[in-house]
Amino acid sequence: MSRKALIAIALAGAFCASAGAAAFAQTQAPTPALPPTSFNAVGSIGNLSMYQNRELPFWNEVVPKASGGAVKVQVKPFTELGFKGPEIFRLVSSGTLQFATTVLNYNSGEVPMNEAADLVGLVGSVEELQKTINALRPAYAKFLEEKYGIKLLGFGTYQAQVIYCRDAFTKVADLKGRKVRASGASQQAFVTHIGGSPLTIAFAEVQPALASGVIDCAITGALSGYRSKWHEAAKFISPLPINFGVAAQLANLKWWNTLDPKVQAFLATELRKLEDSIFEQAKTETQTGINCNTGTGPCSEGAPAAMKLVPVTPEDEALRKDALTKAILPSFATRCGADCVQIWNGTVGQSLGIKIAP
Repeated sequence: MSRKALIAIALAGAFCASAGAAAFAQTQAPTPALPPTSFNAVGSIGNLSMYQNRELPFWNEVVPKASGGAVKVQVKPFTELGFKGPEIFRLVSSGTLQFATTVLNYNSGEVPMNEAADLVGLVGSVEELQKTINALRPAYAKFLEEKYGIKLLGFGTYQAQVIYCRDAFTKVADLKGRKVRASGASQQAFVTHIGGSPLTIAFAEVQPALASGVIDCAITGALSGYRSKWHEAAKFISPLPINFGVAAQLANLKWWNTLDPKVQAFLATELRKLEDSIFEQAKTETQTGINCNTGTGPCSEGAPAAMKLVPVTPEDEALRKDALTKAILPSFATRCGADCVQIWNGTVGQSLGIKIAP
């Protein structure tokens, strides 16, 4: 039996097992405007706010209510389904998964276009990130359909990705010689540029890797790391925004095309509302994460930890800018190719006033 078939069987069992808990209590008949439709969705990291506060209520409450009970979706995060993350994009492309939310930089090594809007050092705020995403959206949607058979239905983002370390440092340049968990090709290029050793480790495996000394430092969202208790092993944190961890809501194109056009229009509209909601949430989560990790401000997530805040220095800012110019953009151009660079220059680059030389 093929691996694809085995995965499909395992997913069917996982979703069926949770059907009772996820069933929607509906007292009204499906609205005549939409035909009854049901499918499975794979969500993002299960213990983080994008899934818990946005995706889960979206699929369990918003969609059934807005569709008058016509559209019913069973959702589970990929972290509860035995996946590590990078395979999600490929499984949507192959049709093994109908719909999934995935962090795009998980696949940026094999699909460089996936991090075109979220390269390390490119933007410094969620607002700037939204600008780059909106500039890229039409070209990226066409790229996904033509190259991978994937329908792009929306984006999401985590808060600013920051640096957690076990041992003391006073500036980012101090990470030279350290083993650093980096997610995505441009984070890896950044770590290499500053003299560190980048390692690829699944999100759920980072905390024990920090605790055991397998890695010295790791990069993730300020609040994501707090929720996953990275502060139990990492004692120092820099709030310098490395990048943001952009995600996307993706559907297999062949499956999408089997849906009634009214359902397609309904889902497309609602998923753009979900995108707006996720970005709005991300705008405040960086500071919340820093507060919760360090105890230097209000923490609405629980008891604050006692990490040492390493203030961002002008040298840090200069280093990030230098890395973008000398390492990140050249590496992206090499991996992405001439056609991709042309698309980038005409979308993201144009919106930010940056051009990658051919």
